[in-house]
Amino acid sequence: MVHFPIATSRLKPKARTGSLPPRRLLSVDVPWASIDPRQLLFIPCLLCGRSASQPIASLIINRYEFFLVRCGGCGLVWRNPLPGRRFLAQLYRAPYYDVRRHAPALVDQVGIPDALLIDRARRRRLTRQEVRRWLSRGIVPRGRNGQKRLLELGGGRGYLQQAAAEIGWITTGLELSAHGVREAVQQDLRVLPSTLEHFSRAYLPRPAYFDVVALFDFIEHVDDPGVVLRTVARLLTPDGVAILRTPIIRGTPRLHLVDHIWHFTRRTIRLWLEREGFAVEREAFSGTFESIDGRRRLGNWTVFARRRV
Repeated sequence: MVHFPIATSRLKPKARTGSLPPRRLLSVDVPWASIDPRQLLFIPCLLCGRSASQPIASLIINRYEFFLVRCGGCGLVWRNPLPGRRFLAQLYRAPYYDVRRHAPALVDQVGIPDALLIDRARRRRLTRQEVRRWLSRGIVPRGRNGQKRLLELGGGRGYLQQAAAEIGWITTGLELSAHGVREAVQQDLRVLPSTLEHFSRAYLPRPAYFDVVALFDFIEHVDDPGVVLRTVARLLTPDGVAILRTPIIRGTPRLHLVDHIWHFTRRTIRLWLEREGFAVEREAFSGTFESIDGRRRLGNWTVFARRRV
């Protein structure tokens, strides 16, 4: 996963006068990742810029308290403070992809099932179906000489790259998890351990290089979604498309509270895309993550957006 440093003021969320302390939703230890308290940073709303946010829940992660806060202006929900470089660098190591074995109690709050063969086969099948849907809906540009250049951000094992390569696309992936890079390279995929900003500045021969940039289950993990989307807009060809999939919340989020920094509604993800120069063309529901006890659900939402020229 990509870590994007940002410059913000140190602002702590303040509860309304006379209000009760926010309800504690979670108290967990992530045994394979440590927090450096010197790196914790309280931030204002990065979507609308307001400094006033309302705490709606309290979280304890590795004995440090974090808050879920909601912006009083645009309604964006995020976790304050940001967890810091050390925690993010360690979080996406091998146990993240096999959390059922390493920390069963965390299954609903962090990680993805990607260790068992049945999990891998399912993800490979669903990803191939997704790429076929792109083609059938006509939302993918023609590309040069019949070929298309795809950039995938934070793709882990590289399922999306595999599916695109199978139909002749030229694919590149960026992934900062050493485990993810190693697994993807074993599949003969081109995956670089680079941040998006460094990659665009140091390696690309020109801007407007990619026909498609895919951000699947990615934007909710980064420090600053605005920086990511702004950079993606520069990398897309004039008829290029960004395909973004992220969970959508209703009310107070209850799932993936450890690895998701940002919690979007349909309105806030659309607002952020539009602010960074995109025009949303299509939106669609794209599956549900369900808690182990079956009582809580988190719906995924896929957005197709083109750069405004």
